[in-house]
Amino acid sequence: MRLPHAVWIGGLLVPALLAATGVFLYGGGVERELHADVRAALGKAGYHGVIAVDGRTVVVSEVSPRSADAVRAVVSDVSGVGSAEVRQAEPAQLLVAVRGAEILVSGAVADDVERRALIEAVQTEDHRVTAALRLGGTLPIPPAVVGRVVSAALSAKVSDVTATVHRGQVAVAARVPDEARATAVREAVRQAANGLQLTDRIEVAPSAQAGDLDVGALHDSISRLVGGNGAIRFVQGTTAWEGHGPVLVERVGRMLLVAPRASITLVAHGTDQAMATKRGEMVRDVLVGQGVSPALIAIETRPAPDGEYDPATRQVDVAVR
Repeated sequence: MRLPHAVWIGGLLVPALLAATGVFLYGGGVERELHADVRAALGKAGYHGVIAVDGRTVVVSEVSPRSADAVRAVVSDVSGVGSAEVRQAEPAQLLVAVRGAEILVSGAVADDVERRALIEAVQTEDHRVTAALRLGGTLPIPPAVVGRVVSAALSAKVSDVTATVHRGQVAVAARVPDEARATAVREAVRQAANGLQLTDRIEVAPSAQAGDLDVGALHDSISRLVGGNGAIRFVQGTTAWEGHGPVLVERVGRMLLVAPRASITLVAHGTDQAMATKRGEMVRDVLVGQGVSPALIAIETRPAPDGEYDPATRQVDVAVR
């Protein structure tokens, strides 16, 4: 029996073509599956990056330059990937803060080797180092130069100073008791920065008080840390952590210790208010366990009654003000 032309085209040929491509037949389901497969492959190989999938085209951005070729090879080997594009990360902003006996470094490093080099560069006998560093980016200056900047701040005998390094500039913020101490900090950091443009945000005040930190810079650093490590997320429809959630929250908690007067808002997402609230409380409890005052933490909920298919609808965001 010979089928009519319209039946052949509409009833048999089109579905066959769609089934062959898979992408159009299953839509976002195939893309979500491919995204998960690529993420798993990169994680198994020890690489990091922000993954985007369009059909069978996979783009991985924020990749360390030294890992770009290897990441492209890993992604290309994943079943179902039609083409792979790798975009290298630009040098990320680096935050270095000295608060009493605490040294905080926050930013992005290429790999564990660079992480260790940076931590070793800023370590001193009298200070504890809190390193909130995500993998996959690049430092704006070498670890040795970061170490010189920290040493410069300590040599000027200033216990409250923040240096932010980005795009060839270093901004120094500090509160010092007199102009002589301010000059000492400026000169020490200028020499250590070795040609970087210096932006002076040093304030002369009667006394340096604990907790006077560039909160905006701290918020940005925490956001980059959380976003660069998969966000603080939960398994769809549950209060079970997804990935390394508790470890990531612990790192955020250690960062917050350098700003003991900052207000923290946890924006919790979930299918309903009860689910979102429980997730926010779980994150809050981990932060409190790290020494953050519970009086400084507020929880806001963002219910997602249409479901948690979007990962952003099952996470907790951290806002510092």
